[in-house]
Amino acid sequence: MQSHVLCSPDASRQALLRWYDGVHAVRGMPWRKPYQHSWTTEEKAQRAYEVWVSEIMLQQTQVATVIPYYNRWMERFPTIRDLAASDIDTVNSLWKGLGYYSRAARLLSGAQKAVKEYGGGLPDNAQDMESNIPGIGRYSAGAICSIAYNQCVPVLDGNVHRLLSRVLALHAPPKAKQTLDVLWAGASAFVKDAERPGDVNQALIELGSTVCKVRDPDCRSCPLQPWCVAYGRQNRQQRDKGKEDEKLRTGPCNQGAKDATSPAGHAIPDIEELCTLCEPLPEGSPVTAYPMKAEKKKAREELDVVNVIEWRKHAASEERWFLLVRRPEGGLLAGLHEFPTAPNVPERSSSPSSAHVELANSLLSALLVAPPPAQSTTAVTSRGQAARRSTSQSSAEHLGSLQVVKVVPAGDVLHIFSHIRKTYRVQWVVLEGGTSEAPPPLVPAPDFASFGAAMPKTSKGKKASGKKRATGPDEDDDTRGTSSSSATAPSSAPAAQWVRLEAVADANIGTGVMKVWRQVCALWTGGGDDDSGSEHGVEEQ
Repeated sequence: MQSHVLCSPDASRQALLRWYDGVHAVRGMPWRKPYQHSWTTEEKAQRAYEVWVSEIMLQQTQVATVIPYYNRWMERFPTIRDLAASDIDTVNSLWKGLGYYSRAARLLSGAQKAVKEYGGGLPDNAQDMESNIPGIGRYSAGAICSIAYNQCVPVLDGNVHRLLSRVLALHAPPKAKQTLDVLWAGASAFVKDAERPGDVNQALIELGSTVCKVRDPDCRSCPLQPWCVAYGRQNRQQRDKGKEDEKLRTGPCNQGAKDATSPAGHAIPDIEELCTLCEPLPEGSPVTAYPMKAEKKKAREELDVVNVIEWRKHAASEERWFLLVRRPEGGLLAGLHEFPTAPNVPERSSSPSSAHVELANSLLSALLVAPPPAQSTTAVTSRGQAARRSTSQSSAEHLGSLQVVKVVPAGDVLHIFSHIRKTYRVQWVVLEGGTSEAPPPLVPAPDFASFGAAMPKTSKGKKASGKKRATGPDEDDDTRGTSSSSATAPSSAPAAQWVRLEAVADANIGTGVMKVWRQVCALWTGGGDDDSGSEHGVEEQ
């Protein structure tokens, strides 16, 4: 006997659409437009582009956050050809603050492939779209093709996963293939032969997002309440005592899709007796017991030593320059800039400051054409203390040679990624002197491998393999497109560059690097040991 099969999909679909017609414009999403059968091929292709951008932005990001980003994006890249003609630096600058920057890189690479191989538009069917466009998986392909092309293909994101788990009373490991197969089948039943498949899919997503929420679901206002088995099980103890349990188990809809007390009047089986997939739940368990909670994998811990390297001609210089390096085109925070960083550094049981000074020396040797003499570990200063300089340093300073005048620990910054708990151990490294009024020349292609800066690593210190990480229904399932075969064209930006103090906050840096920058700025804006008298600060976001 089958279980967890949607009964009466036509009736539940009609109820869902009636509800959606009344709420679809409430949240003011600019990408929501009704499908028009009169659209030309070009208009459908443009619609597909708009939906694609919105869907990628909405992955793991709230609607209210996405709306202004989407509007700015469409102003800058109104068509897929405009996007394809751009570069990763421009794309990242528009994406700045939205997080999960690999999504932006996949949009760019996908647009470039669509223009090159598909005549300037996304494929017009879900199978080709999923198979050939970087960053588009089954969910995104279903959303784009149902909304833009009116194709009857399903969607299953985190909201729909939760909603259907409750409607079907599916209490099974949420990431298991059998579980996902059941849920995809339920989503497919909703759009099968539908006249408005795009609206059906958007309605399921909207219902899961606004009504069938993780906590405190509003079951009273849910249009699918008559068909929700989880709701029926929650209220079984309140049912008419005159009904016999045997009748509940042998009703006409014994395939796990109707509530015995629903207005539709259908009976419900005892799911636990019918289904070998589900884990048992106590009688009367709340709706929020579904879906079964996934066992979260503990985020790995990593320590990075971040070197905020400053150059100024002398201590009283008004011009202050900071060194940024560019991350690789693939992997974590692809293509963004950061301060020179030694990643995944093991905790040192003794003399951590000395070890960090050695890292700074190694970084400078790799980045500068003419690096300064190695800094003595005795010149490390604590926050609030004056730098101690050796006699040889002072003499060299008079001769105009480049010197490290101080290395100041700035404390730790915690930044949490979806799978990494990253601690940035920050130090401010100050260079002065040199034979030119300009910052010291940089190596065109620095050997980052010598110290590992800007190289994505695993917790064991190995380079990332590029393999797709397994994701759950509430994560981005469209993670392809980061391999060399689908990467965007290399940026023309240099691997390392000096940036003026006032321009650092506007550079293409991620949220974690911005936290680091604020922490270092506090050294001289909040009573640190900087003697330049600078009043430049960073505005809180």
